Formats: sequence, structure tokens, C-alpha cells
Amino acid sequence: METIVHIALTPDETAKLTPLELLEDFADASPDWHYLEEESNHYAEVKDVPACVLRHRRDGTPPYVDFGFASTDPGHLTDIELIILDAPDSEHSLELEERNAVVDAFLQEMRDYLNARPGHATLRVEKDDVPQEKTKKVT
Repeated sequence: METIVHIALTPDETAKLTPLELLEDFADASPDWHYLEEESNHYAEVKDVPACVLRHRRDGTPPYVDFGFASTDPGHLTDIELIILDAPDSEHSLELEERNAVVDAFLQEMRDYLNARPGHATLRVEKDDVPQEKTKKVT
């Protein structure tokens, strides 16, 4: 499956969490996000790399969107790809414009999360092989 967005969450020297653990913590700390453990374990087995699935509750149709993240390489855990963006229990797929909007909403909330927790990680995002956000160091 084609990568929707490539994310590099590089832990700072003092960070105690891996990038995938940061995603889990982000979901725990954000009221409209939920970490899906069973789906994450299944996705990790299918991809044969560490993975994480988050569900986003939002206003609108569909009311839930699932984000599936996977490491690009088991030995290089700082690089993560968003590969699945799905509306569970929905009769139709997300339109391109809506997909972009939910990805942008996730990225803004992740930036806010990291800004509130200095010293955790540096976030870099690339969409369509074109850097959209220069390295954002959170210190």
C-alpha cells in the first residue's frame, strides 16, 4: 500500500519513549484519540515491523477515522509511515480532500502535543515526497 505521509519522530537524548510509544501516549493524552492495542498488534504482525493504530473521533461523517502507522524498518524505529487511513463502519472511503484534512488535523494536534512536552522528540513530515514541514525541534 502506498504511503500517505512519512513521519520522522526522532527521540531527543533524554527521551524515554520510542516514536511508536509517543503515538500511544499522544492518544492517551488527547481526548479525541484512542490507541487500539489489538489492531496495532495485528497490523504489526501483518507488516512484520512495529506498528500502531490510532482511532480519531471527530465531528462529521464519518465520525471515526483510523490511522495505521508502521516503522519503515525494524532497525530504524524513528521513521514511521502513515499507511492506513480508514473510516471504519463507513460505506464509503474518504475523499482526497477529506483525507488531507484529517491528516493535517493529526499533524497539528501532534505538534501541539510535542510542544507541551519539551525534550521528547523532533518531528519531520513529508507528503508526496515533498517536504511540507521543516524539522521542528521541540526543546
